[in-house]
Amino acid sequence: MRIALEDGFAVEKGTGIGQYTLNLSRHLGAFPEIESIHLIEKPFLSKVPSAALRRILYIAWLNSKLQLLLRREKVDIVHFTNYLVPTLRFSNAKYVVTIYDLTAWRFPETLPPAYIAYIKGAVSHAVKAADLIFTLSDAVKREIIELFEIDSERIRTVYSGIAQSFWEAPKKRPSELRAIRDKYGISQDFLLFIGVIEKRKNVITLVKAFEILMDRMDLQLVLVGRPGYGFRKVEKYIRENHLRGKVILTGYVSEEEKLALYDSATLFVYPSLYEGFGIPLVEAMVRKVPIVASKIPSTEEVAGEAAIYYEDLLNHEALAERILELIKNDVLRQDLVEKGLKRACDFSWEKVSKRHLQAYRELLEVSK
Repeated sequence: MRIALEDGFAVEKGTGIGQYTLNLSRHLGAFPEIESIHLIEKPFLSKVPSAALRRILYIAWLNSKLQLLLRREKVDIVHFTNYLVPTLRFSNAKYVVTIYDLTAWRFPETLPPAYIAYIKGAVSHAVKAADLIFTLSDAVKREIIELFEIDSERIRTVYSGIAQSFWEAPKKRPSELRAIRDKYGISQDFLLFIGVIEKRKNVITLVKAFEILMDRMDLQLVLVGRPGYGFRKVEKYIRENHLRGKVILTGYVSEEEKLALYDSATLFVYPSLYEGFGIPLVEAMVRKVPIVASKIPSTEEVAGEAAIYYEDLLNHEALAERILELIKNDVLRQDLVEKGLKRACDFSWEKVSKRHLQAYRELLEVSK
């Protein structure tokens, strides 16, 4: 079996899709029945300074030079991990695509308006053109079947894994944890959020919930992640309500620092309005952090009984009450930690890569 993985520019950017692609490549390479696995590089496109021009050139490349590469290398399966699939097909390679969510349909108000039509067009084409579709949750699989009215046999749910370091890295010594806390101005117990600081993640509701909790206990809120669509509103709210120092925006952090922040956190809070999966939930479970999450299909599917949930997603008072409930209940926190470790075992890359391989194998068998 000869496999190619095409990630767009996700690996280069260090995004979640990039990590998914890299881990999939590394673990698939361990299976003897895979003769070769090719993570396609595009250094010439990476140098194009304009994002709009790069996107146009990239789509042209998908339908030209990529096709020649697939034919030359006699690739059996090309897996498009960034959801963009070529219009043309000049080889015998089967097209596989991963679709992470349907945000453009479900919550378009949380995306930049200029991107909505582009994303809808790309995902719609991918669903029609791919021989096999991967989703990271049954919740998204159901949405795709309902929206596009396609045969469920063309879709496989395969959960994502997380980096092996989350499983293997020991907890840092107190002095090392203190140094990282000092770097970001963390001096108290803190609530942790990790993810893009964007409208879809509902971070503003978390900040408002934290304001309520501030009046009841000594606590900080640490928001980890790069700015996204809606970040300015969060930043403005923090500034205008004099929350700087209590609410900490770290920006992007290294994996080492991320591990340390998980290991230091009192709770992990994930108030997202919509998710296709939610890798930070798994990371928190592995690092033994109790979770409060929004009650949406994907978070319940991923975290299961390893989290407590709040239902009224924009109600910051409801979120504050659930956080307070968990902070005050030592027994419940320990129970969630134990359930989280057990649940997280389903998200090892060893299991994830085996499920991908099985799906590839079935696709090639059907096509014989």
